Amino acid sequence: MPSIILVDISKKLEAISEARNLTHRQILLHEARNFLKAMHDIDNKEEIALVTFGKRVTILSDFSTDFEAMISKLPNDEEIVGENGNFFNAVYQAISMFISCWTSDTYGKIFLFTANPCDFYDYIFECFYNEFVSAFQINGVVHHISLAESEIGVGILKKLVEIEFRPFCAIMTCGTINCNVLLIPPPQPLVITSEFGLKNTYKFDSHLTIIGFAGDDDFAMVPTINSYLLLAASPNECSESIPHFCVLLHAALANRKNFAICRVSEEWYGMICCVGNDRTQLCLRCFQPGKNPFPWIGSFDELIPSGMSENTENIRRNLKTSKPSYASRSYTCWIDSNLMKDLNRFCQHALAIGCAQFFQFLANTFEKHANSVEMSDIQREHFNHYMAYLKLTKSFERSPLIPPFGSIQQANEAEG
Repeated sequence: MPSIILVDISKKLEAISEARNLTHRQILLHEARNFLKAMHDIDNKEEIALVTFGKRVTILSDFSTDFEAMISKLPNDEEIVGENGNFFNAVYQAISMFISCWTSDTYGKIFLFTANPCDFYDYIFECFYNEFVSAFQINGVVHHISLAESEIGVGILKKLVEIEFRPFCAIMTCGTINCNVLLIPPPQPLVITSEFGLKNTYKFDSHLTIIGFAGDDDFAMVPTINSYLLLAASPNECSESIPHFCVLLHAALANRKNFAICRVSEEWYGMICCVGNDRTQLCLRCFQPGKNPFPWIGSFDELIPSGMSENTENIRRNLKTSKPSYASRSYTCWIDSNLMKDLNRFCQHALAIGCAQFFQFLANTFEKHANSVEMSDIQREHFNHYMAYLKLTKSFERSPLIPPFGSIQQANEAEG
């Protein structure tokens, strides 16, 4: 999960803090360095962007995991030319960074460092938060840390690091084997709104249960909603004679090119797969909540080992797979509802910066893949739809949004 740290360096922070005999700006810069160090100690894989703002917004570091470089780029107090701060401009710049660099289903965090709490509450926080959420189409989070009362502010910083970046500890079970594992980043509660407007909240259990294994044929391209690094909680305890279970699982999955199906909570499942060269490093990818996220698989609660039933193949043949899908060869992947949303976001951004060549490049990419022999008919139709509209450059003079599938054909028929 990406994070942006916004540090206020405006002129109003030149006042001296009686409690510490330092300017508020010196305190902010000092605590920002401590915050980065604390984050690195707990989770050195978090993607962080570092931004300072006064009258202007300055990106000191784009999204990176190089914490030492970020700390070195924070200016000293004497190097700063005092200017009045623009809070709204800084926040909108942070939102733009998220939109430009991450997909719409990304969970993002903004940490706003200021010294005067009144400046923050003068604005309507609810309006900004709703706009932040709508930009991501999910629940984002904004943390405002005021160091006007330095002791209270430092305590809040320590608590935030614990809550937002401390790896999630869990016990993973496979049959009679139990082991302690860590999930990075820590899973956040997932809120799903049903078609009737009802909201269901899903949270990870402290016990993760492996319920079976499957191959590429069924799970090679299944859509997932989030991913976590799954690590051995005590890698130092691994040895050649008694390896950690994560080592054994990594070797087994890599050797057979399989996936482990894991229950993360009631009616919520995911798959564990190999990632990287570290023998204790795995990846947990979560499916959409529900017992039956993929109709071609069936209910996860009813899965049984292959060969246990003579009717297994008959059951699989009778599964409903009539929904439109991006099907290729032996596996199926349902159409991702965020695809058009992300394409439109990229096009809007390209149009804003005057990058007209982007549309031609994107159209050529779709044309190349649409001619692939491995492409399903439905997938090829959608790619041809995107390609046709992207080549109509005059359409983007009116609107940068790609219309829904089928609208171009209907318009052509109407004109004919």
